Amino acid sequence: MDIRRWRNLGIVLAALAVLFLLTQVREAGHSVRTAAVFDLEPDEVGRIVVSEGDQRAELLRLDTLWVLAGHETEQLRSWRLDAFFNSVLSVERESLISENPAKWSTYGVDSTGRQLQVYNRKGELQNHLVVGRSTVNWQSSYLRAIGEDQVYQTRQGIYRFIAAGADFWLEPPPPEPDTTGTVEQ
Repeated sequence: MDIRRWRNLGIVLAALAVLFLLTQVREAGHSVRTAAVFDLEPDEVGRIVVSEGDQRAELLRLDTLWVLAGHETEQLRSWRLDAFFNSVLSVERESLISENPAKWSTYGVDSTGRQLQVYNRKGELQNHLVVGRSTVNWQSSYLRAIGEDQVYQTRQGIYRFIAAGADFWLEPPPPEPDTTGTVEQ
């Protein structure tokens, strides 16, 4: 009687183990494969260029200091630069969305999209991408490398971390001093 109970328990455990393994194998086929977009560390980046329409922002590394070209005397928002390095440089592409150039405008990765160029410290272009905003999922973006037809969805949304306007990157100017001589109460 005791042997039969152990045998039944062994059969149940073996069946559960087989079910577990089958589930693991089946789920592995449904996992999303990701790939890094950038092969650079933040300290290897020497220049960043963001352009959209007629606007262009060029961020330059001068030793350890970052400046916006044409606005060298103004201070950059350090948190914007940190957000760029933490979010954009670590972004991963997920799903291939399209290989059809006729659909580029649907994903915002045509010639009117936000272009991002990242150069290393030697001045060599490492990535030239067009970034589009996802209208379906704000937590992701679309990417297309210049010269390629493939449009990928990203794992994280990076569209909001890049902009071509100087106001996006620069600290606002300090308020003008009150010269009227009145005291506020």
